[in-house]
Amino acid sequence: MAESNLGCGPLTIKYLVFIFNFIFFLSGIILIAVGVVAQVFFSSYLQLFDGKFETPAIGIIILGAIILVVSFFGCCGAKKENVCMLRTFSFLMVVVLLCEIAAGITVAVMRPQVEELVKKNMDDSMDQYGSPKNLVTKTWDDLQKNYHCCGTNNYTEWEVTPFGKNVTGVPDTCCKIITAGCGHGVFSGNKTETIFTDGCYTALNDSAMRNIGAIIGGAVALALLQMVGVWMSHCLVRAVKERYEIL
Repeated sequence: MAESNLGCGPLTIKYLVFIFNFIFFLSGIILIAVGVVAQVFFSSYLQLFDGKFETPAIGIIILGAIILVVSFFGCCGAKKENVCMLRTFSFLMVVVLLCEIAAGITVAVMRPQVEELVKKNMDDSMDQYGSPKNLVTKTWDDLQKNYHCCGTNNYTEWEVTPFGKNVTGVPDTCCKIITAGCGHGVFSGNKTETIFTDGCYTALNDSAMRNIGAIIGGAVALALLQMVGVWMSHCLVRAVKERYEIL
């Protein structure tokens, strides 16, 4: 097939479709990377998500993998001027776009329930804190050290837990300067100036929202890119069909 037969305009669209799909391929890789980063964030506090490893980050990774496959059809279809592959590419692109919209609506609708679930799990897991080998203990220690917080809503919640009653205080990871036993006796000795008093739920939620904000921004940009890709592929299909009719 002689490329010149397409004409200057359609030929330009052909290469734009090819370049678009290369960018789309790269965006799939970026999505997988973002999903991995988000999954690391969620898995760090696995016990606070009802012990489930299936988080939204897994969906992002799967979407990235699907985009890699879709971009293959687009690149090959544009290069070979294959109408069937270009139509397959457009169809898959529309399906992915609809799935993204559905996923966005689902996340928006379920957000209050997820937040309530996390808060409840945080409250419940405080009663399981104690043993150094316990995953809950490690999760809370990491959370309190990383976010400079103490308890779910505030430090006083540790007072009614088995651990808090035993040491009449809070975990050492609540301390501004962590030393062995620094959190003991906080409630009996009024040593609140040595610990962080704000709760961890707000800090964790703010951190999650920052991650989700970046994901939403990327998803909107990707959706716009996809719509442009569908339009360009349709233009190229029409140009290829017109050339066959002329021949």
